[in-house]
Amino acid sequence: MDVIGPVGALVAVLLAVEFGVRVYQRLTQGSPPLLAAYRAPRAKVLAYESHPYALYVKRPGVAGLYPSNNLGYGGTRAVVRQKAPGVVRIYCAGGSTTEQHDPARGPDSSWPGQLQDILAKGLPGATIEGINAGMSGYTSAESLAEFVFRGVDLQPDVLLIYHNVNDAWMCQMVDGFRSDYTHVRRHKPWSVGWVNRLPQMPYVRFWELLRGRVIERLGRAHSLLYWISDPPWNTASVASAEAVRVFRRNVTNLVASATQWGCVPVLIKWECDWAEVQLPPFLERTEDTARTFCEYLRRNNAVLEQVAAASDRCHHLDVGPFETRHFGPDGMHFSGEGLAEMARRVARGVEPIVTRIVERRPASIASPGTTGS
Repeated sequence: MDVIGPVGALVAVLLAVEFGVRVYQRLTQGSPPLLAAYRAPRAKVLAYESHPYALYVKRPGVAGLYPSNNLGYGGTRAVVRQKAPGVVRIYCAGGSTTEQHDPARGPDSSWPGQLQDILAKGLPGATIEGINAGMSGYTSAESLAEFVFRGVDLQPDVLLIYHNVNDAWMCQMVDGFRSDYTHVRRHKPWSVGWVNRLPQMPYVRFWELLRGRVIERLGRAHSLLYWISDPPWNTASVASAEAVRVFRRNVTNLVASATQWGCVPVLIKWECDWAEVQLPPFLERTEDTARTFCEYLRRNNAVLEQVAAASDRCHHLDVGPFETRHFGPDGMHFSGEGLAEMARRVARGVEPIVTRIVERRPASIASPGTTGS
């Protein structure tokens, strides 16, 4: 009986705190879905691992908000390393706006995942494989290294490049610019601390709130950026021609690598909610900063078009403009509706390219199941 008293009092206090947290969340956030907490990811860095050349890559076989397949690419669809005859592989390089999916529509609802479905339906005589090589935080530099050391071994037929904002945000906008991005990139030991491994208890809102605050204060590694850089940074006040040149260099090298390995490069114009461009975290909130950020975004997009025009083997795809409803709250990442629309527009642009690839192949391998004489 002596034990029951204190234990009962503790339980009562915890229940009262839990009730208070739920009331507070209802007043400030409306009525969140009962299972919404199940969508809360574990520490984001747990979905990635260090890589000696690409800085970091996805861990194979990860579930949750950052799903990866057997080879460590976005989504859950398994990919055989050795491409089978007749398969058309589309390799999609980019940052989180390429990697992201809609949890409500499943782990393969990224625009590269939906692109595969659309092309497969429109080209029933071909076997299409989409590889989502988008990685949260990746700039053109990481995608270049990742493609050279991993991507080309998968023998992709088409390389889709959707880069811009991460170069602008995490490299071009940071004071002390260096052409190799070492002013913002660090190769740190990828050892996730205990704080980021605290278990989730989805139905206990008080615990989830406390867990989030503890990670925020004691485990900065919950943010992937702290593993690849050291924010906050000093923000550059004016756009630099050198920084734009380096973006051009990286993209040009990606295009050259793709064509060298018999892969058709396609540079996709980067899109956001241009009517209300929002500054990403860690940048100074000033009018000059906002103006410079927008200038980088537009100049980088111009680079994509110029690089494509300079090569007779490269294509440029303008998928815009989009509407506000096609983006999430930050105006940069797609909403569920936006992912579907992006996939449709990219499919419309690359279908002629894929069709030509299929038509040029011998009849014996153009259609799965067809046997040559």
